[in-house]
Amino acid sequence: MPRDPAWVPVAGIWVRQTRPQIAADEAITYDARWQRAGTPAVYLADNEQTAWAELYRGLAERRIAPGDVFPRDLHHVSVDLERVVDLTAETARRALGLPRLRQTSLQWPSFQAVGERLAAEGAHAIVYSSAARTRARCLCVFAAGLPRLTVASEPVRVLSPPPPPRGLRT
Repeated sequence: MPRDPAWVPVAGIWVRQTRPQIAADEAITYDARWQRAGTPAVYLADNEQTAWAELYRGLAERRIAPGDVFPRDLHHVSVDLERVVDLTAETARRALGLPRLRQTSLQWPSFQAVGERLAAEGAHAIVYSSAARTRARCLCVFAAGLPRLTVASEPVRVLSPPPPPRGLRT
């Protein structure tokens, strides 16, 4: 783990899908790729197609039909983060001792350790390649970055599963 990670800024509109009644900037506190249960984080996607791909990938791994989790709310969130670690490149992940990004939660423990360490070092977020969609990016925003998120618009309620996005990997 580098002592002084190279911080990059990330700004713009990102997308999140949630169960109804969950706020766009409400942190999750259960196990996910970059944090362990109890550690707050918000996961965002670079666009709507990536948000759906990430949902569908997770559902496929747990063998849940998409129709079983709808309706969903689609949120647009404005981010203005300064201290973001860019782990989109394989070389950047390898430098931190991380394996190649796979579409399985079995590899999460090594990613969680890195994410929690970066959060403890003051990272606002990690930007990384989507495990579910070719050439797409995702953003895991830690507690230090949460105040820098702004709801960009009211959520859109999606009543039934949209078609699988192009480039979806499950």
